[in-house]
Amino acid sequence: MTTTLLPASILPGLLEVSLRSQLDIQALFERIGIDAEIVGRSDCYISLQQLDELLFTAFTESEDPLFGLHVGADNHYGNLDLLGTLMATAATLEQGLGMLFRYKDLIVPYLEFGMELVGKSVRLSVVSREPTLRFTATREHNDLVVATMVAIGRSLMAGQFPLDEVHFQHATPVVAQRQGYHAFFQCPLHFAAPRNAIQFSAMLLAEPLPRAYPKYHERLRRSADQRLTGLSRAGGITGQVLSQLRTQLNGGDLHIEAVAAALAMTPRTLQRRLLEEGARFVQLRDQVRLDFARQALAAPECNLPELAQQLGFADTANFYHAFKRWQGCAPGQYRRQLKG
Repeated sequence: MTTTLLPASILPGLLEVSLRSQLDIQALFERIGIDAEIVGRSDCYISLQQLDELLFTAFTESEDPLFGLHVGADNHYGNLDLLGTLMATAATLEQGLGMLFRYKDLIVPYLEFGMELVGKSVRLSVVSREPTLRFTATREHNDLVVATMVAIGRSLMAGQFPLDEVHFQHATPVVAQRQGYHAFFQCPLHFAAPRNAIQFSAMLLAEPLPRAYPKYHERLRRSADQRLTGLSRAGGITGQVLSQLRTQLNGGDLHIEAVAAALAMTPRTLQRRLLEEGARFVQLRDQVRLDFARQALAAPECNLPELAQQLGFADTANFYHAFKRWQGCAPGQYRRQLKG
């Protein structure tokens, strides 16, 4: 079993997003277990849960009602690390989008892209394939991903990327905010759509890209293939630990000694191998506990003392404090939010 990891080379971009929300970056990184030493490195990794905590905090604490739109509008293919350069050095826009489909797991493994012909137009759509993520369910994320697709398209084609229409999954914003959308997209807008999408003339697919560089492009593809292989390998032991922890829930032993023994290695070896993948045992255990607790609290018959025991806590008070640290609210408040 594997788990979803992302290369730490994407962290500089995430830092910029967090700084624009005026967050205490050092405190946030320490809380979610990201070591500043790995920022920008493609041989180190962060988990999808760490990404969720980082972006959800940035989105919800920003005071800018158009935060996602503004961040996405400022994007450029160079912000996409290796993937962006791969797209820019392709021969045509269609080949550049092909690179997005093939290598998108290097930066957005939690998203699924689709492309279809609609009359004489092409519709490029995107949906989240990880329903447990909090940040992908926000309006800020919808704005960010749609504006980013447009901004990347314009940067790839030297600004020549006219749109037919744009679709958002969230509801229509208030009148005072719509001007910002129209100013950036300059095309008809559709809200409460089934998925986030942009639509443009199919003729643009054959347009040559001004930064096409075939030999360099092939070298970049080899590098991208190596990174994908690295991600696959990195997910290995982390995925095994997550699987074992889920198996040992419901009163089982969630200590590292028990998990290491089940995987036929010493606790020290297990810790070392997790660190090589950019993960830590305590964080993985908390992730499994939180996922289980969220599902359990959604059931009306959930009993908190029993749930605390299932998750390996000595008493309800310890579970209460741990859940509040993970989720940002008490279990009872979380249940009320679900009902609302």
